[in-house]
Amino acid sequence: MKKDTHPLLQLLAMLGMMLGLMLLCSIISSAISLLTGISPTSRGFLLPAQAIIQLLTFGLPVWLMLLIYHRDEQTAFLQWDFSKPKWILGLSGIVIMLLLSPLNDRLTEWNDAWDLGSIGDMLRSAQDATEGLMETMIGTTSVGGLLANLLVIALVPAVTEELFFRCGVQNLLQRWTRNPHLSIWISAIIFSLAHGEVFAFMPRLVMGATLGYLYVYGRSVLPNMLAHFVNNAIVVILYWLSARGTIDIDLESPTHFPWLLIGCCTLAAVLLFCATFTKRLKK
Repeated sequence: MKKDTHPLLQLLAMLGMMLGLMLLCSIISSAISLLTGISPTSRGFLLPAQAIIQLLTFGLPVWLMLLIYHRDEQTAFLQWDFSKPKWILGLSGIVIMLLLSPLNDRLTEWNDAWDLGSIGDMLRSAQDATEGLMETMIGTTSVGGLLANLLVIALVPAVTEELFFRCGVQNLLQRWTRNPHLSIWISAIIFSLAHGEVFAFMPRLVMGATLGYLYVYGRSVLPNMLAHFVNNAIVVILYWLSARGTIDIDLESPTHFPWLLIGCCTLAAVLLFCATFTKRLKK
């Protein structure tokens, strides 16, 4: 295997490894649950299982793909640049992601109202079950539980998913299509579909595209990893504060931001992106 193998074949190989490892993790987790008697829906089982599954299904395929096809250019392929300027871009990426929160909130409300008939009912039941498991996993009131959630639910996915969907899928699509914008949106679609929640497809699509643009114009994986981590960490912290009774808000209900605020925040995000990422790229 060489790095001059067609990017599409490299992508298919990586996706195949991901699916195979996902199936293997499912079989192993079921076997462990049966042998130990631990409930697969308990927090004690879900939290470590989530970390291991993320590392194996999203992290390992990228590493194997690099060893097979890009052994001599791993750092350059990933854009593994953690220099000081990239940290500054990372802070800008975090602000951009936060400014897009009102838009994503409205997209979430609209997406959740989709009527897909009987198929939609089945998909919604599956999504509710997934969200129930997530609430079990994220539900804790202790400081130690918060730190564990920040590690497993915020940091590990931010690293492994960005490695897989941006450094892997998007990178290979761009090498194949020679079109960064097309590769960003295709990988964002795959990113959103991979989470298996049709009624949260649109906000994740926007999030994936945003992270994709941070990766391309930042010329580093750091800005999108930081933005992804902060986005996840905010949710973890809000659930923790709500469980402790520190805040009294319904985290499952949309905030109903006014359109004027949504427009202003979205415009600010675009202007900030142009002022930091595209300006630096031109230099």
